[in-house]
Amino acid sequence: TYTDLSIIADVSRGTIYKVREGDTKELNKNILNLVKEIGEDPEKFKKDYQKFRKEKKKAILRQ
Repeated sequence: TYTDLSIIADVSRGTIYKVREGDTKELNKNILNLVKEIGEDPEKFKKDYQKFRKEKKKAILRQ
């Protein structure tokens, strides 16, 4: 849940929601620390997130 993730990452539920929706341009350092803590590559996560945001932008522009 957003609450669980916010506790684990030490960020607000709003931050988790914004990241999930692609509303945040830059990822919070606490989110990236959590990504690293669970054994994933923060740099890859950042690249994947930026790709997600670009695709979302394209979809919005097509409407």
